[in-house]
Amino acid sequence: MNKMYEILFNPVFLFILIFVSSVILFYAAYIELTSLQFGQIVRDDGPETHLKKTGTPTMAGLVFIIVFLVVEIFLLVLKDYVNGTLALKINIFIIIFGFIGLIDDYLKVTKKNTKGLPGIFKLILQILFAGFGLIICFNYNTMSNIFVFALLIFIIVGTNNGVNFTDGIDGLCTMVTIVVAIFYISISREQKTNELLYINLLILAILLAFIIFNHYPAKIFMGDTGSLFLGAYVAFMAIALDVQYYLPIFGIIYMVEVLSVIIQVSYFKLSGGKRIFKMAPIHHHFEKCGFSENQIVAMFTGITIVACIIAYYIIRR
Repeated sequence: MNKMYEILFNPVFLFILIFVSSVILFYAAYIELTSLQFGQIVRDDGPETHLKKTGTPTMAGLVFIIVFLVVEIFLLVLKDYVNGTLALKINIFIIIFGFIGLIDDYLKVTKKNTKGLPGIFKLILQILFAGFGLIICFNYNTMSNIFVFALLIFIIVGTNNGVNFTDGIDGLCTMVTIVVAIFYISISREQKTNELLYINLLILAILLAFIIFNHYPAKIFMGDTGSLFLGAYVAFMAIALDVQYYLPIFGIIYMVEVLSVIIQVSYFKLSGGKRIFKMAPIHHHFEKCGFSENQIVAMFTGITIVACIIAYYIIRR
Protein backbone atom coordinates (compact mmCIF):
# COMPACT_ATOMS: atom_id res chain seq x y z
CA MET A 1 0.00 0.00 0.00
CA ASN A 2 2.82 2.40 0.88
CA LYS A 3 4.36 1.70 -2.53
CA MET A 4 1.11 2.74 -4.21
CA TYR A 5 1.04 5.95 -2.16
CA GLU A 6 4.59 6.75 -3.21
CA ILE A 7 3.61 6.40 -6.87
CA LEU A 8 0.39 8.42 -6.50
CA PHE A 9 2.15 11.22 -4.64
CA ASN A 10 5.15 11.33 -6.96
CA PRO A 11 5.10 14.96 -8.22
CA VAL A 12 5.86 14.02 -11.83
CA PHE A 13 3.19 11.31 -11.95
CA LEU A 14 0.63 13.58 -10.26
CA PHE A 15 1.39 16.45 -12.65
CA ILE A 16 1.04 14.29 -15.78
CA LEU A 17 -2.13 12.62 -14.50
CA ILE A 18 -3.85 15.94 -13.72
CA PHE A 19 -2.69 17.54 -16.98
CA VAL A 20 -4.01 14.72 -19.18
CA SER A 21 -7.25 14.47 -17.20
CA SER A 22 -7.77 18.23 -17.42
CA VAL A 23 -7.23 18.31 -21.20
CA ILE A 24 -9.92 15.65 -21.59
CA LEU A 25 -12.29 17.47 -19.23
CA PHE A 26 -11.79 20.86 -20.92
CA TYR A 27 -12.52 19.32 -24.31
CA ALA A 28 -15.65 17.67 -22.89
CA ALA A 29 -16.65 21.01 -21.31
CA TYR A 30 -16.17 22.77 -24.66
CA ILE A 31 -18.53 20.30 -26.36
CA GLU A 32 -21.13 20.38 -23.56
CA LEU A 33 -21.12 24.15 -23.00
CA THR A 34 -21.44 24.70 -26.74
CA SER A 35 -24.38 22.32 -26.81
CA LEU A 36 -26.04 24.12 -23.88
CA GLN A 37 -25.33 27.49 -25.55
CA PHE A 38 -23.65 28.78 -22.41
CA GLY A 39 -21.87 31.49 -24.37
CA GLN A 40 -19.96 34.60 -23.37
CA ILE A 41 -21.95 37.83 -23.09
CA VAL A 42 -19.76 40.71 -24.33
CA ARG A 43 -19.96 44.30 -23.06
CA ASP A 44 -21.52 46.71 -25.55
CA ASP A 45 -18.97 49.39 -24.61
CA GLY A 46 -15.99 47.07 -24.94
CA PRO A 47 -13.42 46.91 -27.74
CA GLU A 48 -15.08 46.27 -31.10
CA THR A 49 -12.78 43.31 -31.71
CA HIS A 50 -14.43 41.55 -28.75
CA LEU A 51 -17.86 41.44 -30.39
CA LYS A 52 -16.81 38.31 -32.28
CA LYS A 53 -16.27 36.59 -28.91
CA THR A 54 -20.01 36.66 -28.23
CA GLY A 55 -21.28 33.12 -27.81
CA THR A 56 -17.85 31.60 -27.08
CA PRO A 57 -18.43 28.85 -24.45
CA THR A 58 -17.78 30.13 -20.93
CA MET A 59 -17.87 28.74 -17.36
CA ALA A 60 -14.96 26.36 -18.10
CA GLY A 61 -13.77 27.23 -14.61
CA LEU A 62 -16.22 24.52 -13.58
CA VAL A 63 -13.52 22.03 -14.62
CA PHE A 64 -11.18 23.65 -12.06
CA ILE A 65 -13.78 22.96 -9.38
CA ILE A 66 -14.41 19.38 -10.53
CA VAL A 67 -10.71 18.50 -10.53
CA PHE A 68 -10.22 20.03 -7.08
CA LEU A 69 -13.28 18.25 -5.69
CA VAL A 70 -11.97 14.90 -6.94
CA VAL A 71 -8.55 15.61 -5.44
CA GLU A 72 -10.19 16.78 -2.20
CA ILE A 73 -12.10 13.49 -1.89
CA PHE A 74 -8.94 11.58 -2.76
CA LEU A 75 -6.98 13.38 -0.01
CA LEU A 76 -9.75 12.81 2.51
CA VAL A 77 -9.67 9.06 1.77
CA LEU A 78 -5.91 9.11 2.30
CA LYS A 79 -6.03 11.50 5.26
CA ASP A 80 -3.91 9.18 7.39
CA TYR A 81 -1.19 9.31 4.77
CA VAL A 82 -1.34 13.02 3.94
CA ASN A 83 0.84 15.09 6.26
CA GLY A 84 -1.34 17.86 7.64
CA THR A 85 -4.74 19.29 6.81
CA LEU A 86 -3.85 22.81 5.64
CA ALA A 87 -4.07 21.77 1.99
CA LEU A 88 -7.53 20.29 2.57
CA LYS A 89 -8.80 23.47 4.20
CA ILE A 90 -7.34 25.76 1.55
CA ASN A 91 -8.84 23.61 -1.21
CA ILE A 92 -12.29 23.98 0.34
CA PHE A 93 -12.16 27.78 0.30
CA ILE A 94 -10.72 27.90 -3.21
CA ILE A 95 -13.70 25.79 -4.29
CA ILE A 96 -16.15 28.03 -2.38
CA PHE A 97 -14.90 31.12 -4.24
CA GLY A 98 -15.21 29.16 -7.47
CA PHE A 99 -18.87 28.48 -6.64
CA ILE A 100 -19.47 32.20 -6.09
CA GLY A 101 -18.19 32.76 -9.61
CA LEU A 102 -20.26 29.85 -10.90
CA ILE A 103 -23.48 31.42 -9.60
CA ASP A 104 -22.45 34.74 -11.16
CA ASP A 105 -21.72 33.10 -14.53
CA TYR A 106 -24.94 31.10 -14.50
CA LEU A 107 -27.02 34.22 -13.94
CA LYS A 108 -25.21 35.98 -16.80
CA VAL A 109 -25.69 33.24 -19.38
CA THR A 110 -29.31 32.53 -18.42
CA LYS A 111 -30.28 36.21 -18.35
CA LYS A 112 -28.25 36.86 -21.52
CA ASN A 113 -26.60 40.00 -20.12
CA THR A 114 -23.34 41.00 -18.41
CA LYS A 115 -24.96 41.43 -14.98
CA GLY A 116 -24.81 38.41 -12.71
CA LEU A 117 -24.72 38.64 -8.94
CA PRO A 118 -25.20 42.21 -7.67
CA GLY A 119 -21.76 43.70 -7.08
CA ILE A 120 -22.36 44.50 -3.42
CA PHE A 121 -23.67 40.99 -2.75
CA LYS A 122 -20.65 39.41 -4.43
CA LEU A 123 -18.33 41.65 -2.38
CA ILE A 124 -20.07 40.71 0.88
CA LEU A 125 -19.67 37.00 0.06
CA GLN A 126 -15.98 37.52 -0.71
CA ILE A 127 -15.40 39.35 2.58
CA LEU A 128 -17.30 36.76 4.62
CA PHE A 129 -15.53 33.75 3.15
CA ALA A 130 -12.16 35.52 3.30
CA GLY A 131 -12.72 35.97 7.05
CA PHE A 132 -13.91 32.40 7.55
CA GLY A 133 -10.94 31.18 5.54
CA LEU A 134 -8.46 33.01 7.76
CA ILE A 135 -10.03 31.56 10.88
CA ILE A 136 -10.45 27.99 9.64
CA CYS A 137 -7.34 27.58 7.46
CA PHE A 138 -4.85 29.47 9.60
CA ASN A 139 -6.50 29.28 13.05
CA TYR A 140 -6.48 33.05 13.11
CA ASN A 141 -7.69 34.62 16.34
CA THR A 142 -9.46 37.81 15.29
CA MET A 143 -9.13 39.31 18.75
CA SER A 144 -5.34 39.02 18.77
CA ASN A 145 -4.82 41.63 16.08
CA ILE A 146 -7.90 43.04 14.40
CA PHE A 147 -5.83 45.31 12.13
CA VAL A 148 -3.86 42.39 10.65
CA PHE A 149 -7.07 40.37 10.29
CA ALA A 150 -8.71 43.24 8.36
CA LEU A 151 -5.56 43.69 6.26
CA LEU A 152 -5.50 40.01 5.27
CA ILE A 153 -9.19 40.14 4.33
CA PHE A 154 -8.38 43.17 2.17
CA ILE A 155 -5.52 41.24 0.54
CA ILE A 156 -7.72 38.23 -0.21
CA VAL A 157 -10.64 40.26 -1.60
CA GLY A 158 -8.35 42.63 -3.51
CA THR A 159 -6.38 39.78 -5.05
CA ASN A 160 -9.59 37.91 -5.89
CA ASN A 161 -10.94 40.90 -7.81
CA GLY A 162 -7.55 41.66 -9.35
CA VAL A 163 -7.38 38.17 -10.86
CA ASN A 164 -11.00 38.54 -11.99
CA PHE A 165 -10.25 41.83 -13.79
CA THR A 166 -7.17 40.28 -15.42
CA ASP A 167 -9.41 37.75 -17.15
CA GLY A 168 -10.40 40.11 -19.95
CA ILE A 169 -8.55 38.96 -23.06
CA ASP A 170 -7.67 35.53 -24.41
CA GLY A 171 -5.06 33.74 -22.32
CA LEU A 172 -4.08 36.72 -20.16
CA CYS A 173 -5.22 35.55 -16.72
CA THR A 174 -4.16 32.00 -17.55
CA MET A 175 -0.60 32.92 -18.56
CA VAL A 176 -0.02 35.35 -15.70
CA THR A 177 -1.27 32.80 -13.16
CA ILE A 178 0.87 30.05 -14.72
CA VAL A 179 3.92 32.18 -13.88
CA VAL A 180 2.64 32.82 -10.34
CA ALA A 181 2.01 29.09 -9.85
CA ILE A 182 5.61 28.33 -10.88
CA PHE A 183 6.76 30.99 -8.42
CA TYR A 184 4.72 29.31 -5.66
CA ILE A 185 6.18 25.92 -6.60
CA SER A 186 9.67 27.36 -6.15
CA ILE A 187 8.77 28.83 -2.75
CA SER A 188 7.04 25.68 -1.51
CA ARG A 189 10.06 23.61 -2.55
CA GLU A 190 12.33 25.99 -0.66
CA GLN A 191 10.12 25.70 2.42
CA LYS A 192 9.78 21.92 1.97
CA THR A 193 5.99 22.18 2.35
CA ASN A 194 4.95 19.18 0.26
CA GLU A 195 1.21 19.51 0.85
CA LEU A 196 1.30 23.05 -0.59
CA LEU A 197 3.61 21.91 -3.38
CA TYR A 198 0.94 19.44 -4.52
CA ILE A 199 -1.71 22.19 -4.74
CA ASN A 200 0.61 24.36 -6.81
CA LEU A 201 1.49 21.48 -9.14
CA LEU A 202 -2.22 20.76 -9.46
CA ILE A 203 -3.00 24.36 -10.42
CA LEU A 204 -0.11 24.50 -12.88
CA ALA A 205 -1.23 21.27 -14.58
CA ILE A 206 -4.82 22.55 -14.90
CA LEU A 207 -3.72 25.93 -16.29
CA LEU A 208 -1.34 24.38 -18.82
CA ALA A 209 -4.21 22.18 -20.00
CA PHE A 210 -6.57 25.16 -20.11
CA ILE A 211 -4.24 27.40 -22.15
CA ILE A 212 -4.50 24.89 -24.99
CA PHE A 213 -8.13 25.99 -25.37
CA ASN A 214 -7.82 29.55 -24.04
CA HIS A 215 -4.99 31.04 -26.09
CA TYR A 216 -5.92 33.52 -28.82
CA PRO A 217 -8.36 33.01 -30.45
CA ALA A 218 -9.93 31.34 -27.40
CA LYS A 219 -12.23 28.38 -27.93
CA ILE A 220 -13.45 28.56 -24.34
CA PHE A 221 -13.41 31.01 -21.41
CA MET A 222 -12.99 30.29 -17.69
CA GLY A 223 -15.64 32.84 -16.68
CA ASP A 224 -15.92 34.22 -13.15
CA THR A 225 -16.07 30.57 -12.04
CA GLY A 226 -12.42 30.23 -12.98
CA SER A 227 -11.16 33.72 -12.18
CA LEU A 228 -12.62 33.82 -8.64
CA PHE A 229 -11.32 30.27 -8.11
CA LEU A 230 -7.83 31.33 -9.20
CA GLY A 231 -8.06 34.56 -7.23
CA ALA A 232 -8.74 32.60 -4.06
CA TYR A 233 -5.85 30.25 -4.90
CA VAL A 234 -3.39 33.12 -5.39
CA ALA A 235 -4.47 34.85 -2.15
CA PHE A 236 -4.76 31.85 0.18
CA MET A 237 -1.55 30.28 -1.12
CA ALA A 238 0.33 33.54 -0.56
CA ILE A 239 -0.78 33.53 3.09
CA ALA A 240 -0.02 29.81 3.49
CA LEU A 241 3.52 30.38 2.19
CA ASP A 242 3.81 33.60 4.24
CA VAL A 243 4.55 35.73 1.17
CA GLN A 244 1.31 37.73 1.19
CA TYR A 245 3.08 41.05 1.73
CA TYR A 246 5.09 40.48 -1.45
CA LEU A 247 1.92 40.23 -3.56
CA PRO A 248 2.34 43.81 -4.87
CA ILE A 249 5.59 42.57 -6.45
CA PHE A 250 4.88 39.12 -7.92
CA GLY A 251 1.17 39.91 -8.32
CA ILE A 252 1.83 43.30 -9.87
CA ILE A 253 -0.43 42.65 -12.87
CA TYR A 254 -3.39 41.77 -10.65
CA MET A 255 -2.76 44.90 -8.59
CA VAL A 256 -2.43 47.20 -11.61
CA GLU A 257 -5.58 45.77 -13.16
CA VAL A 258 -7.75 46.40 -10.11
CA LEU A 259 -6.17 49.81 -9.42
CA SER A 260 -6.85 50.90 -12.99
CA VAL A 261 -10.55 50.20 -12.48
CA ILE A 262 -10.64 52.04 -9.14
CA ILE A 263 -8.78 55.04 -10.59
CA GLN A 264 -10.94 55.14 -13.71
CA VAL A 265 -14.25 54.97 -11.84
CA SER A 266 -13.16 57.47 -9.17
CA TYR A 267 -11.84 60.01 -11.66
CA PHE A 268 -14.92 59.59 -13.87
CA LYS A 269 -17.19 60.49 -10.96
CA LEU A 270 -15.04 63.32 -9.59
CA SER A 271 -14.38 64.93 -12.99
CA GLY A 272 -17.94 64.70 -14.23
CA GLY A 273 -17.37 62.15 -16.95
CA LYS A 274 -13.68 62.42 -17.88
CA ARG A 275 -11.42 59.36 -18.18
CA ILE A 276 -7.74 58.73 -17.47
CA PHE A 277 -7.57 55.49 -19.47
CA LYS A 278 -9.25 54.88 -22.81
CA MET A 279 -10.88 51.91 -21.10
CA ALA A 280 -10.44 49.95 -17.88
CA PRO A 281 -9.19 47.43 -16.80
CA ILE A 282 -5.88 48.58 -18.20
CA HIS A 283 -5.43 45.71 -20.69
CA HIS A 284 -8.38 47.20 -22.60
CA HIS A 285 -6.58 50.57 -22.62
CA PHE A 286 -3.67 48.93 -24.45
CA GLU A 287 -6.14 47.33 -26.88
CA LYS A 288 -7.59 50.76 -27.61
CA CYS A 289 -4.03 51.99 -28.20
CA GLY A 290 -3.60 49.42 -30.97
CA PHE A 291 -1.87 46.53 -29.21
CA SER A 292 -3.03 43.06 -30.20
CA GLU A 293 -4.24 40.58 -27.59
CA ASN A 294 -1.14 38.42 -28.12
CA GLN A 295 1.14 41.43 -27.61
CA ILE A 296 -0.61 42.38 -24.36
CA VAL A 297 -0.47 38.80 -23.06
CA ALA A 298 3.24 38.57 -23.91
CA MET A 299 3.98 41.94 -22.27
CA PHE A 300 2.02 41.25 -19.07
CA THR A 301 3.42 37.72 -18.81
CA GLY A 302 6.95 39.05 -19.24
CA ILE A 303 6.38 41.65 -16.51
CA THR A 304 5.09 38.90 -14.20
CA ILE A 305 8.15 36.72 -14.88
CA VAL A 306 10.52 39.57 -13.99
CA ALA A 307 8.43 40.49 -10.93
CA CYS A 308 8.40 36.88 -9.69
CA ILE A 309 12.18 36.60 -10.08
CA ILE A 310 12.67 39.82 -8.11
CA ALA A 311 10.26 38.67 -5.38
CA TYR A 312 11.93 35.26 -5.21
CA TYR A 313 15.36 36.70 -4.57
CA ILE A 314 14.06 39.25 -2.06
CA ILE A 315 12.32 36.47 -0.11
CA ARG A 316 15.42 34.25 -0.14
CA ARG A 317 17.61 36.98 1.36
